[in-house]
Amino acid sequence: MKILKRYMAFIAVFSLLLSSCTKEDNTITDDPTNDNFAEISLGATLNDFVNKAEIKQSIPECSEDAPAYAHVELTHNMGTPLEGTIEINVPIMEDDGAFYTAYDEGLKIPIAGGEETASVSLTTFLVYDGDPDDDSSSVIWAAPASTSDYGNFVNQGLPFDFMIRAGSKKYVDVEVLCFDDREVILYGYQFFDLKPEILHEVCIFANYCDENGRHFTANYSLEVIYTGGSEDKVLYESMPLPEDHYGYDDDSEDYYADPFCFAVPAPMEGEMMGEEYIRIIATLSNWDDNYPEPADKEIIRDLTWTQITEKVQNDGTLDYFHLFFNCEEGDSGNGNGEECDPQDANDDCDNDGVPNGEDVCNGFDDNLDLDKDGVPDGCDSDIDGDGIPNDDENVGCVRNPDPECGETVIDPCLPQAQDGCEATDVLNINLETAGPLVTNESYGDWTIQIVNGELFVGLTPIIPFEISDIEVTVLQSATCEVVSAPDEGGSVTISGITEDDLPLSIDLRANICDVSGE
Repeated sequence: MKILKRYMAFIAVFSLLLSSCTKEDNTITDDPTNDNFAEISLGATLNDFVNKAEIKQSIPECSEDAPAYAHVELTHNMGTPLEGTIEINVPIMEDDGAFYTAYDEGLKIPIAGGEETASVSLTTFLVYDGDPDDDSSSVIWAAPASTSDYGNFVNQGLPFDFMIRAGSKKYVDVEVLCFDDREVILYGYQFFDLKPEILHEVCIFANYCDENGRHFTANYSLEVIYTGGSEDKVLYESMPLPEDHYGYDDDSEDYYADPFCFAVPAPMEGEMMGEEYIRIIATLSNWDDNYPEPADKEIIRDLTWTQITEKVQNDGTLDYFHLFFNCEEGDSGNGNGEECDPQDANDDCDNDGVPNGEDVCNGFDDNLDLDKDGVPDGCDSDIDGDGIPNDDENVGCVRNPDPECGETVIDPCLPQAQDGCEATDVLNINLETAGPLVTNESYGDWTIQIVNGELFVGLTPIIPFEISDIEVTVLQSATCEVVSAPDEGGSVTISGITEDDLPLSIDLRANICDVSGE
């Protein structure tokens, strides 16, 4: 930038000096020593052209090199016996910022006997940064032809004619051009089309029945999958029933659970109203004191857009879908509404269309077999058949057969369990965004976020638990970093991690002790 400013200042000063000089030197003066010849000196006046993109291919690019030679072509004494042409390379002189051609015998113009003047027509004028006969020299200024695209950029283009008097030393101004080529700043202009999409609420309520047919309010977790497209999309992965939505009411002395509500999109792939496109997989969870520890139970329910919208009542309220774990009646598909004898081979107690005597996976739908290995999903330890057990799959990959999705990168880097009550992997998450993430487990609240280049992990234990020996493992590009936090809660901060490092795999481990009995 400093070079450019000095260059432009030089041009401005040069133009002023040359203008005042040429006004004085353009007058014809007599030379009593010779009345048969006249001498020409040509001054180069540089015009400043900035960002004229249309001429940059034909006009030389401006250079910081000093002008060294002028290549001159002219004709003289046209129509007389002395008519001739001159083509010559002349050194360029400089005087306080003014440029002009040096004295050269080759620029002496003959004057016919008996005449005082001769006509001269300048046809070519090029300025070089070195000897024009040297291939390494370059043209840095050029006088344009009047008939060219650039003739209007100067006051007088080539060729132009002038008269010269015998015995004179005449200075003639020649306007020359160069192109100041700049890099143009480019912009792209982004616009956005808005496509409003509404998410619709779906609510679930579930019962659990023991072997005697007694009903209990159920505790469970949900997985929700969009099945309408060319491939399944996991909308929610292993959502537990929120802790503040179930519990024990001391006043009524009842166990209770609220409906579990979540949002789903309307059909996005052109599914018909009656076509199933949302799959709900409900997995029964233990609920100590409410019911004895049950066997593993799972309900798979496919919903259509019609079924979802029918739950909206005329007054605008929303009804829930009622699921039944291990019950003989209900709309979950696990019961057929009639008495069912599990010992009767012809009965169908799980209502999957397969009699008890032929049922491969009792209590689950035998028709759901993602990997087609003959083992229904409800009893298959590797549902997607990618060779990775369901328990070892990464989040969202239990039903994705791509090994790159399912292959866990966390196991080789897990910290060793500490001494204590119970070494537990309390949370394993793939952090996809830089926003804060708060997750609630039954023994503590973890907070994870990236702030100012630091990964923050904080823990608040829940009574009656005490949590100690916290370990945080961060995996990025197959590298592991293990950091220990203070006992009984606290936080861990790992520097040098930003949003550019996402996604990160984070494993949290701690020793957990229930001190309620102490």
